[in-house]
Amino acid sequence: MSAKIDSLPPKFHCKRGLMSRRISQGVLVICSIGAMINIVDAIGTGHLEPHDVFPALVALGAGGELLKEQRPRAAKVLDAVISVLLVVAGSVAGARAWASLFRGTARDWLDLGIGVLVALYVAVGAGRLLAHLSRRASRSRMHADMFSA
Repeated sequence: MSAKIDSLPPKFHCKRGLMSRRISQGVLVICSIGAMINIVDAIGTGHLEPHDVFPALVALGAGGELLKEQRPRAAKVLDAVISVLLVVAGSVAGARAWASLFRGTARDWLDLGIGVLVALYVAVGAGRLLAHLSRRASRSRMHADMFSA
């Protein structure tokens, strides 16, 4: 005899449901605490490292995710701003780490990893943009052929 496996109850479905909202709220709280710790650390040491901004960016991303239902346009703008800030901070962190790697001086492996991840993020974003533009051009040619016939 085999028992039928039921799917999760409706309140646990992640597609814009309660679970997704709870995860976003948890990420927002945890990353806000991390951002506050990094601010206190930056004040204490007198300088801000590039990797110190990432908890704040993730907290902003979680806030944008929570905004999607009520204010979708504001969420899109926030996502665009976060993407730009992420690329800038990751590029600065990665460039410094790569330069120290090539010079043979002490390097920060965290910054090096962040630089690699940001390079992959940019590559995936560029690939998605090229695929979107290609599909759009293909649809445009298909509609032009349909109307010219």
